[in-house]
Amino acid sequence: MGHTTRKSRLGVYVALFIGAACLAGAAANYLTKKPPQILNGLNHYSIIIDLRSGNYSLRPVLANTDKSEHFEDVMARVKPFAAITGTFFDPHYKPLGDIVIDGKLANRGGQRQGVGVTHSGRIVFRERIGSARIDWSGCREGIACGPRLLRAGKIAIDVRADGFKQGAATLKAARCAAGATGDGKLIILAVRDPITLQTLAEAMSQLGAVDAINLDGGSLCGFYSNGKCRIRPLMPVSNVLVVHKNKKGEVF
Repeated sequence: MGHTTRKSRLGVYVALFIGAACLAGAAANYLTKKPPQILNGLNHYSIIIDLRSGNYSLRPVLANTDKSEHFEDVMARVKPFAAITGTFFDPHYKPLGDIVIDGKLANRGGQRQGVGVTHSGRIVFRERIGSARIDWSGCREGIACGPRLLRAGKIAIDVRADGFKQGAATLKAARCAAGATGDGKLIILAVRDPITLQTLAEAMSQLGAVDAINLDGGSLCGFYSNGKCRIRPLMPVSNVLVVHKNKKGEVF
């Protein structure tokens, strides 16, 4: 298992892992020398970043005015440091989950689990309670999807409660997820190989997440880092979740 690491003076480590069958890239600040056991041999990419440093920011990005856009075209347009597929969308490319951009609700959807970031860079998890809408107060950016994977350090998958059919619990598909570590760092993970939500939750936990939600995946699974589309969705997307490197951010 090959491994190389570059360390940023600003607290971000970039790590690349070579899996058993393919290259698996990661950007992190405390990953161990080997990828977590659950990810061993899987085609995956992950990144862990401290948004509170002010050097990086997280935000959802909507497709261009035609409502859909190829993933690589979005990357060329917004030039992020990293990016991952966002929330589900309908056949007309309308997002099915809430999307908050610059403190304003850019899209209202019905998904029950959300991840947001405050003005100070703190990652928060919000959810619908009963028929109420998600309360995004205090969030600068946010996106809702689901189901929930982890809550307070424990696997908390309840597909029915989060509005999915029971079969979603055992379905294997390419997966994307967003989460936070116990000390508040962002984790995004994409796995190209088909896995269940349970496996995805275990993988996020082993990466250090204590809270996490599932994002859109399957044929729409996408991941971008260090100037390259690592996983390309097979179809156009309506929204993505991107990490921007701010002016102070530097990795070397």
